[in-house]
Amino acid sequence: MKEQAARQQGAALQKGAATEDRQEKTTAQAAASAKYREDGVPQQELERFARFLLPKIQAFYQSEEGQRLFEEWINRRNAEEKNGKVQGIIKIS
Repeated sequence: MKEQAARQQGAALQKGAATEDRQEKTTAQAAASAKYREDGVPQQELERFARFLLPKIQAFYQSEEGQRLFEEWINRRNAEEKNGKVQGIIKIS
């Protein structure tokens, strides 16, 4: 009987330790997610917005219209670059 009580007590202590570990992780995650950027926007909100917006941007640029508009933009930029109207372009080859 005493052995069973000791086992139960040991199991309860292990459960308590595991619960404390989870609570510490949750607290650390909450603290990390509450961080604000210099502009005052919470980092978590910015990441949520990026996850929402990225698939829409990708879909647009994969569409015919998006590809056409991107090509037009490239042509405009190249023409402006030849005319010397574009400043501060970094070329990546």
